[in-house]
Amino acid sequence: MTNMRIERDCLGEMEIPNDRYYGIQTIRNMKVSGAAGFPVVAYPDMHKALCQIKKACAKANAEIGAMKPEIAQAISEACGKVIAGGYEKEFPLDMWQGGGYTCVNMNVNEVIGNLANEMLTGHKGQDMVHPNTHVNMAQSTNDTIPSATHLAIAPRLDKIVCEAEKLADAFDAKAKAFEHIVKVGRTCWQDALPVTLGQEFSGFASAIRRQARALKALRPGCFELIMGGNAVGTGLGAQPGYMDAFYKAISAELGESVRPNPNLFDGFQNSDFILTVSGAVKTIAATLSKICKDLRLMSSGP
Repeated sequence: MTNMRIERDCLGEMEIPNDRYYGIQTIRNMKVSGAAGFPVVAYPDMHKALCQIKKACAKANAEIGAMKPEIAQAISEACGKVIAGGYEKEFPLDMWQGGGYTCVNMNVNEVIGNLANEMLTGHKGQDMVHPNTHVNMAQSTNDTIPSATHLAIAPRLDKIVCEAEKLADAFDAKAKAFEHIVKVGRTCWQDALPVTLGQEFSGFASAIRRQARALKALRPGCFELIMGGNAVGTGLGAQPGYMDAFYKAISAELGESVRPNPNLFDGFQNSDFILTVSGAVKTIAATLSKICKDLRLMSSGP
């Protein structure tokens, strides 16, 4: 087996190291963009979500007759391999990218495509499974990247909520344990009126639990996607029945009720949900910082 293979795109052809599953478009982007020195895949949730989306898209396109079943099956299996882990080195692109992460979408398409092609033909390449024609069928970076971002937020939210609720439980336990310990309450850093240590800890518990609820309330928005809108929200490029088939497939894949944004054009134009999540995470972070400072002051005497 040769150490190099030839891949082609609209700009020409290029030799690709044959031990790599990424392809020509990934290499072109590696040469011209990215300045953080930090790969996107360092936070693997995005790539996992993209693979979940590509898997559901392949199943949907096969269901409506737009893709050969054997190609859809190979893409699905390739996505499963990437999700399972072990292919992180195939995603070298930098965190700081222009162009709406088109390069990241294409990097994922190429890795899945080469894996699928290898399953069907015994070699990497584009002769049976093409990254654009097949892996990216009925999709655009414009709907896949925002949708993957939503899906990627969900497991992170779940983790924060889980740990916040554990912390609130711990504060509640301390509130009960300290309910008979009387101390001096302070206002403006001056001694004021008596409170119990338990009362102070109950305040910590209440604040964290309230913010955990606020984070949990955002979770349904993680499963409201713009898939099916394709490039601008009109769905141009997808076959009839694709959208319904996709949401059925992605819901089954994730075990969640995944649904389209009620107005795809709103979803394409606005990313305020992500800003809302960011604000809620910053709020609980600031509260945790404040509690830490309260504890430090409390331990400084008298």
